[in-house]
Amino acid sequence: MSAARVFGARRISAPLRRIAAVLERGFAFDTPGNVGRATAAIMLVGGIVSLLLGQDANWDLRNYHLYNGYALLHGRLLQDLAPAQMQSYFSPLLDVFHYLLMARLPAPLAGFVLGALHGLVFLPLAGIAWLALRGQPRRARLAPLLALAGLCTSAFLSEFGGSMADNTTALFVTAALYMVLLAQRRQAEGVRRAELLAWTVAGAVLGIAVALKLTNAIYAVALGVAAVCAGGPWWRRLAGVGVLTLAALVVAAALAGGWYLQVWQAFGNPLFPQFNALFQGPLAAPISVADVRWLPRDAWEHMTWPLQFAVDPLRVSEIRLLQLIWPLLYVATLALLLRQCVRRTVAVPAFAPAMRVVLVFFCIGYVLWQGLFSIHRYLVVLELLAPLVLWFLCQRLLPGGRAARVGGWILGIVAVASLLGWNTWGHERWARQGFSVEAPPMPAPERSVVLLVGSDPQAWRVPWLPGQARYVGVATNFPESPAYRARLAAMVGAREQRFAMLPAAQRQDGARWARLNRWAQVFGLTTGRGCDRLRWLAGKARGLRAEVEVLDPGQCRLGPRRGARQEPADASVQARELARQQLAGYGLVLDEGSCVTLDSRIGQGRYPYQWCRVGLAR
Repeated sequence: MSAARVFGARRISAPLRRIAAVLERGFAFDTPGNVGRATAAIMLVGGIVSLLLGQDANWDLRNYHLYNGYALLHGRLLQDLAPAQMQSYFSPLLDVFHYLLMARLPAPLAGFVLGALHGLVFLPLAGIAWLALRGQPRRARLAPLLALAGLCTSAFLSEFGGSMADNTTALFVTAALYMVLLAQRRQAEGVRRAELLAWTVAGAVLGIAVALKLTNAIYAVALGVAAVCAGGPWWRRLAGVGVLTLAALVVAAALAGGWYLQVWQAFGNPLFPQFNALFQGPLAAPISVADVRWLPRDAWEHMTWPLQFAVDPLRVSEIRLLQLIWPLLYVATLALLLRQCVRRTVAVPAFAPAMRVVLVFFCIGYVLWQGLFSIHRYLVVLELLAPLVLWFLCQRLLPGGRAARVGGWILGIVAVASLLGWNTWGHERWARQGFSVEAPPMPAPERSVVLLVGSDPQAWRVPWLPGQARYVGVATNFPESPAYRARLAAMVGAREQRFAMLPAAQRQDGARWARLNRWAQVFGLTTGRGCDRLRWLAGKARGLRAEVEVLDPGQCRLGPRRGARQEPADASVQARELARQQLAGYGLVLDEGSCVTLDSRIGQGRYPYQWCRVGLAR
């Protein structure tokens, strides 16, 4: 029996070893051709994965990504008033890319392009690992594997193939880090011209990252500090950081400075409506708008935060993102510090100075993230680097032979956990045309104003509505001031035709119940005694929020629990009643008798809306 098992294991492992050898010959980073093949393969897989996920339909896309890009291209800064709520005035540079990609190309092709673009982050990530592992055995195989492990982290996966900017800008942040490591290497070698070029390119791509998404400023600070941690003499390190900083500032100002200047001139605040306690722009309340609900609440949470949000992912995110990498990093770091305190002399594996730079960047970036934001998706850059850092910690904690084996198993388990717990911000099934909006009754758009009422994301429809009308956000998350209400009243009074756009409800869970009942039928739970087992399951699995409905004697199915049902018509009436109350606060009257429900779609997903006339209160 034992001999047979050994023989069987050999028969299984031999083909696996041959496959591994073929992959290593084709994709290990020992030739430029292999680097190109590996990158192209990852980009192709990224495009295919994006197609499998479906049409991006996340909340931010529906609220401002599409509208902001459209508004910049069509000069609507002063024509509209916050239709995408407070996010209407975020820097729209990346949104222009998303709008052109999604509005002009067939939707599946646009999705493939986004997935391939997100896959491209593999290249700078592998380059960072290549430089940080200099002198390590088998780094040609380790560099692409650690980069691939970075792509299999929860925050990156959650945004894959979507328009949320963290994945796209991570490409530029990681490229900047790679170029800094390359500049330091050239600096140590005394190659002045190549060094200067590398510092300049690093600053330029870092400036692009900050211009596209302002929250990347924390990584700019972290990279500036990390950049002095290796290289040549101190004066040359500081000179390199000076070039990095100057190039980043020039590029960021060239790309985004014009927008911030326009917003400053129009509203008295370049970051309008944020930080308005400082700038005192008249249209927004004089407060500093900040989302502090995600931050740690006390000293204990600050000290154990990676454990806290691993146990309860909703502490740092609106969706559950299952991950193991952060608690493992936390425990490994504590173990290393404890061992350093107990044993003064420790045999340390020889790592390149580039690894020290990566560690400093990683630690400072994390501290800034935890102190300022604590929003999980802003961790995309650090999660991409986390497998490399965890691999380093394993090398420091364990003997050489065990370190590689244990580190490989740990990273494999981490990647599998993230893949099994893969959650996204929202997708729909593909249609050739990514977006469609049924035209509303608006006989004279040039004399019309449209009020987008409430906090639901509605501005994505505006690019497909008449451009001559003006669009205004009412009772949204915008921190309104009396001047805002006065501006709104002036815009409403200047136009003869007034309309309100409201969300319309529909039953969204029909596909869910159909899917659950198909599985119940497969397991024989919809007939006879199976119905008793189905009742038991519905009672125990509270997450189903279900009860068993009897169709005919001996037949049953799952349905929504009584009291949890709400018919779409009832919900739409409630939406109109809420809008009526909200508009009354602005001296406006909703004509409920004029309301019609119209269709709009993202991919094959339906997002109906209500269109109503609005009058002035007498």
